Amino acid sequence: MTPTTRLFILNFAGACFVAWAWWLGYVGFVFTHDVSHISYLISALFLASIAGVFMGKTTHLERVEVWLVTLGLIGNVVGFIIALQNIDTGSLGSAEGVQKVAASLLAGMGVAFCSTLVGAVAALWTSVNAWVLSK
Repeated sequence: MTPTTRLFILNFAGACFVAWAWWLGYVGFVFTHDVSHISYLISALFLASIAGVFMGKTTHLERVEVWLVTLGLIGNVVGFIIALQNIDTGSLGSAEGVQKVAASLLAGMGVAFCSTLVGAVAALWTSVNAWVLSK
């Protein structure tokens, strides 16, 4: 089996997995809860990288793996900043204040976890593509 055939099978299987996750609502959840939208940037970089692979360009894969993980970690930091920026300890004395702090924390954690997840999955997928091409 040629590397191109293996690459096609691998990416088709991955696309089927993403379609299944979309159908179950997981993909929508991830992109809805990343209010910073960094997951869109990560996805665009990943798709451009995979398109490049199918056009015969593979020298970028190692750099793209690092960029995907780095963007995911940047999303993590942005999420923590969002989570902590609106915390007013003086407002924790009222139920309304606690609700506001909780909403801020949840929004920030959504960005942190979702962008890190997208970056890690995209980097892993890219890494497997590079491994298949090296065989």
